Amino acid sequence: MNPQRTTHHLALACLLSACAAIAPGIAGAQAKGSYESPPVLAGSGLAPAALLKGPLHTVAEPVTLEGYFGRFVIESKFGKFSVLGVNMLGVRVNELQAIEVLQEVQKSQAFQDSLVRAASAPVQLVQSAVTDPLGTVENIGQGLGNVLGRVGFLARSGAQSVSDSATSRNTAPTSSGLPPAPAGEAMPPAFNGDPFGYNKARRDWARQLNIDPYTSNPVLRPLLDNASAASFAGSFAINTAISAVSMGANLVVGFDTDVRDAVWNQPPVDLTRQNESRLLALGVSGRTTRDFLRNRWFTPSLQTALVIALAKMGSVPGMESVIQVASQVQGETYVRFFIESVRMLARFNEKEGPLVRLKMSNTVPVGVKEDGTLVAAAAIDYAYWDKAAAEFAQRKELKGKRRVVLVAGGASDRAKQEFEKTGLTLRTALRP
Repeated sequence: MNPQRTTHHLALACLLSACAAIAPGIAGAQAKGSYESPPVLAGSGLAPAALLKGPLHTVAEPVTLEGYFGRFVIESKFGKFSVLGVNMLGVRVNELQAIEVLQEVQKSQAFQDSLVRAASAPVQLVQSAVTDPLGTVENIGQGLGNVLGRVGFLARSGAQSVSDSATSRNTAPTSSGLPPAPAGEAMPPAFNGDPFGYNKARRDWARQLNIDPYTSNPVLRPLLDNASAASFAGSFAINTAISAVSMGANLVVGFDTDVRDAVWNQPPVDLTRQNESRLLALGVSGRTTRDFLRNRWFTPSLQTALVIALAKMGSVPGMESVIQVASQVQGETYVRFFIESVRMLARFNEKEGPLVRLKMSNTVPVGVKEDGTLVAAAAIDYAYWDKAAAEFAQRKELKGKRRVVLVAGGASDRAKQEFEKTGLTLRTALRP
């Protein structure tokens, strides 16, 4: 047995069923060997054709399942990318053309000259920020109040961090029952210490390239770093460089228009301030909000995506429990699973709700309708009937007369049948 595959499967099993209360005798009721093994599927059974093959890439076939996510190996001219889940597949495929564009742009002499100028600029930029804060980048035309507001927010956040640490909560994944980050996923850097908005050039490039400015892509991120430096400190013109390039469609990146506009138009510190205000307005306590905002796995983009999805449901009792779990989620794959699950629940609330209460079952958000119907949302790629699925169906948080599980991807016939026997209905192919 492949140890890495086993580790991933255990992590995903933990994602759906760790620490769940199991009905007495459930394990004994299943004869040994009566579960389904993780299937190996054609990519077309999990993801849209455009994500599986394009002018810059192909996805290796067949696709194995690790837990309930597909393990996709993207083969491209820029190297191989191994990602877990259709959501991450969409992100990486969407970034390939951006890599190609930036590599071409950075071959030009004009770009290289700008990069040389940028290398000697940091001292000058710091001096400018101190002597003329109103003249730095985004603050032109915004006024001193905006600058001081950002600085004041960062100062307050720092003081609160010291205070909170005195009564710190144990939020390690191992203590909470949540899985650690998947192997190979590195903790993102901190982005909020930027009261003067130095990352405007980065966001401008991201907007032109239709990508996340805070991407974790190991090939794209250094290219974006150089492009941002060349433009901000070296005066390299972004629009001139790529205005004639036709960027591809924004494929399955998990962000709607509201999120993309916010991320491209606002510096990280402003996003954090706005996200804090929204969560407090939704009834989330200050401490829980701060714990969430400090979880670096939720980059400014991912943080904003979750908060906007929750805000669309309004101030529903139980928001606190959602953010408490979010503050502990580790790894980009699991963070995106969490966000997409909440987005699915928000869409259900809009079309078939309203939901009158929210609660969490491990990392699975659950909504309750006025008639008592329980609606769980799991943004997995494919459900099959294994021990973790059997345990999930018996969770105490899912006890009710009518129970529905929203699944982003597909499910085996066996899984649908077994869930039905427990009184739980699967709805599949619901990826937002």
